[in-house]
Amino acid sequence: MTKAILVAQFLRARAWWRLDSAGASALHVARSVVSLLDASGYLQGLPDDDPGIAALDAAGCFAGGIFDPGPEGWSIVREWQLADEATAGPEDLLAQLARAAGRDGPGAHMASLTRPQADPISIPRQPGPAKQPLPAR
Repeated sequence: MTKAILVAQFLRARAWWRLDSAGASALHVARSVVSLLDASGYLQGLPDDDPGIAALDAAGCFAGGIFDPGPEGWSIVREWQLADEATAGPEDLLAQLARAAGRDGPGAHMASLTRPQADPISIPRQPGPAKQPLPAR
């Protein structure tokens, strides 16, 4: 799976989240959802050597096989196109995410990865000797 597709999947998931979230007006939510889905479609066609994708990769946004835009990037996506009028396109979103990732640095992305807690190792209870012998037939 290409890195551009990982970013596209992230934006698509955030669009669905925005659609399900309360808060902003219906017009603003609709604009944000359409803009995020538009950006997702735009990114699916980009190669991994695109400068924006390469900048995200250099900043550590693909650690662990997932896309994590970092703290500032999450904020950018969360507020994307919630204004009264559309102000930017998909390439602008990618450029803003790349700039933010460069400022956050790789440490911010690694810190936000959740690590599953290991289950404690337990030894199954072993059967003991029978308290009463089984009756013979």
